[in-house]
Amino acid sequence: MKIMIIGAGASGVSAAINIKRKYPHDEVTIIEHSDKALKKILATGNGRCNLGNKQLHLSFYNHPELFDKYSFKEYVSYIESFGFKTKLIGDLLYPYSESAQTVRNQMLKLADKLSVKINLNEDFIDYEVKEEFIIVKTSLRTYQVDKLIIAAGAKSTKGLGNDGSIYSILSKHGYAITPLHPGLVPIKTKENTKLLDGQRLKAKVSLLENGKTIFVEEGEILFKKDGLSGIVIMNLSNHINNNKNEYKIVINSLGENIQELQENHQQILDKREFLSQYFSPKFVEYFISHLNELDLIKALQNWTFTFKDFYDYENSQITVGGIDLSNIKDHFESKFEKNVYFLGEVLDMHGPCGGYNLTWAFMSSLLLMQ
Repeated sequence: MKIMIIGAGASGVSAAINIKRKYPHDEVTIIEHSDKALKKILATGNGRCNLGNKQLHLSFYNHPELFDKYSFKEYVSYIESFGFKTKLIGDLLYPYSESAQTVRNQMLKLADKLSVKINLNEDFIDYEVKEEFIIVKTSLRTYQVDKLIIAAGAKSTKGLGNDGSIYSILSKHGYAITPLHPGLVPIKTKENTKLLDGQRLKAKVSLLENGKTIFVEEGEILFKKDGLSGIVIMNLSNHINNNKNEYKIVINSLGENIQELQENHQQILDKREFLSQYFSPKFVEYFISHLNELDLIKALQNWTFTFKDFYDYENSQITVGGIDLSNIKDHFESKFEKNVYFLGEVLDMHGPCGGYNLTWAFMSSLLLMQ
């Protein structure tokens, strides 16, 4: 049997390995339009490759029902079967070497050992499903295969191999694409943050949609000249669906000092002197010029920004949206086209920072074989 996989990312390469392990006589070819396989792996976890999270909270995903078959322990065992050891740093799972290069090297070594063909610098153009086979057209040639697996990624980080061109191809084939936008991405705010560019603050952050709280998390905020970043903001960005609704980001900047501040706030005579005890000079200047409420404590607990826009796909870790899951059936096969399958980020499936999205990429290739 001839099987073609579109995309040499984590889901595509791991799927190829899984297929060759189970069906060693099948011919498996991966088509990759960039010049390197597993390119995005190298940037994961700042080069250390955050493979997963011990706190595998299924509710963190927009479609948690897809993960109900496997435990974290089983996931670790599966990952290590590619030829490298792992370790936990806190709740985060990394290769023991803490090097993404280790993950890439071992996976490609195993793929080569299993005779997986990886064709680089070859663009996927289109495909046609016939009764007995599938015709696949690329920028270099035309193939005839028995099964087609599309694991082409999405639109984020174009420099790492993603460009989103797959969606225009799949739309022509009648697949429903849920609205796309950058995910795990900094956001731009209507309020001016230029004075705080580069400043960091640990705080409790809430996201309000049309006045209703839909997300709360504590973490570090990184202020940019035109908006907000940091892991807590990136996680928050996944919950912003469009620009039609009003989204407010409310920051409680008091943190552990809340009790002391509440006890002393009646004695505040000089706001600048008071704020200087808890915040950096730039924050003090910002608060003095922007927080005009008489109750300073209340203002610091409800420091509010208005969502204006996302940063672009190049600044995002993932793409929110993709192939609507109503278009696929068990084992990720298309409901409309026989022997066509989808894996990884091309599907409408996403989670927060902390290894969850790489877990999905790997797990989708495992679920394909069940």
